[in-house]
Amino acid sequence: MTLEKSLQALEERQEHKIVPGLDRISRHLSLLGDPHKDFRSIHVAGTNGKGSTCAILESALRAAGYKTGFYLSPHLQSPRERIRVGGEWISEEDFKRLLEKTLHLDPEKKLTYFEILTSLAFQYFSEKKIDAAIVETGLGGRLDATNVIEKPLASVITSIDFDHTNWLGNTLQEIAREKAGIIKKGCAVFCPRLPEASMSSIQEKAQSLGAPLNVIETSWPVKKTDWEQNIQILETPWGKEAKLNLLGTCQGRNVALAWAVLSYLNRNQDLKISHADALNGLALVSWPGRFEVIKSSEGKTAILDGAHNPEAMRNFSKTWAQSPWAQTEALWIIGMMRDKDISSSLKSLPQETRSIVAVSSLHPRAARSADLAKIAREIFPLARVWEANNLERGLDIWQNQERETLVVCGSLYLVDSARRYLAKRGFKNGKK
Repeated sequence: MTLEKSLQALEERQEHKIVPGLDRISRHLSLLGDPHKDFRSIHVAGTNGKGSTCAILESALRAAGYKTGFYLSPHLQSPRERIRVGGEWISEEDFKRLLEKTLHLDPEKKLTYFEILTSLAFQYFSEKKIDAAIVETGLGGRLDATNVIEKPLASVITSIDFDHTNWLGNTLQEIAREKAGIIKKGCAVFCPRLPEASMSSIQEKAQSLGAPLNVIETSWPVKKTDWEQNIQILETPWGKEAKLNLLGTCQGRNVALAWAVLSYLNRNQDLKISHADALNGLALVSWPGRFEVIKSSEGKTAILDGAHNPEAMRNFSKTWAQSPWAQTEALWIIGMMRDKDISSSLKSLPQETRSIVAVSSLHPRAARSADLAKIAREIFPLARVWEANNLERGLDIWQNQERETLVVCGSLYLVDSARRYLAKRGFKNGKK
């Protein structure tokens, strides 16, 4: 089977099909000898911020000389991107080999798309004899396929907000209860200070399992920002400067959370990470598509962000308001999944937004551009709203408007397409 045919076989499992539960993945992994028990893991859940927090943790551990595994979702470019060892994607050959093996063990096609990739990641990490894996949940926590992890080095919950309410519940308390499902008996738990409704669920779960709960009360403040280079300089709790290779007003909180986890690992596990190594990891972390600034040689600016729910949109808008482009007449290209809270998400955008292109993508869950546009017109009655059946049409509208600033947000799938399209037209990340 070629790589192309392997990917086609994977895509046939329909990524948009969500079937929560641990029975299928548990039975499957037992056939493989339970590879997820061969390595140590840090398990991370949360509505938003979990990807950035995972990336920070992985970068710091790698900077300290450890052989890391990293399992993340969704991907920007390829499913191979989700499975990494030592910062490198799984090779095409290993991906194809393990995918064939996994599909062979599932002749009745019971496993979902996410369960298959979870199996691949755990098999690969076992083979590579990693020192520790950073494992990001896909959806929720309690019934997420990654929750077969039995005794993590640490469980981390980054944020709680409304998303996937049809699966996780309609209140913050219910959603928090689902995400707190990753907490395991006696294993340390880390989270920022969350709203009381969320905290109560997490505290209750941690207490019931005798899991020490560490609540991070503060954030690392921003001292200065190099918007062109996608860099922030944060102030550490001991008064020094820390370079972070990520933009975003919420990143100071993610760094504080990750730092607490790293400090715990250094004190209580045999993973020794010096301050110098951890700071080096912050400076080297890479996490594209999160308030990512790219520019053309002609001076045009595109800002790409996978904000896909109300909390993520609020965080994006806060960062936007502080950026030098907030005073420009930007064109916003927005595409979202139809199962998201589109109205609440769009209400979180800057109220002065005056030019919006509603785009539909090829993803099976994508909202129709007409439906997006209708909601946008209701929320922004003074804005001009276009409809575009694809991203290319939306980008043509931007070019024809001759605006210097473009924002693409609402879905990582849309961001990926925009990155590819703009890269072919000379847009580059400003990092040196």
